[in-house]
Amino acid sequence: MEENKLIAEFMGMKYSDKRSFNNGEWTHSVRSLSKFHTSWDWLMPVVEKIEFLEEVNDDMSWRGLCTLKGTYNNVVEFIKEYNK
Repeated sequence: MEENKLIAEFMGMKYSDKRSFNNGEWTHSVRSLSKFHTSWDWLMPVVEKIEFLEEVNDDMSWRGLCTLKGTYNNVVEFIKEYNK
C-alpha cells in the first residue's frame, strides 16, 4: 500500500520488501506497514508529529476527526502537501 510507505517515510522509518537488519537497525517489511490504516496505536504518533510541525495551519480539516479511516486519509493528504 503506497500510502503506508508514504507515512513510514514521513516518520523516518526504513522499509524493504522483507524485514531485515541493516546497519544495526531493523527495517519494517511492506506488509508490517499495513498497520497504519488499521491501528490507532500506529496512526496516532503520526498525528502527534503533524500537530507539532510549525507549518500546520490551525484550520486543517483533519483535526477533530474521530474515525480511523478519516484520520488516516487526512494524514496521507497532509504528508503529500508537506512534502511539496
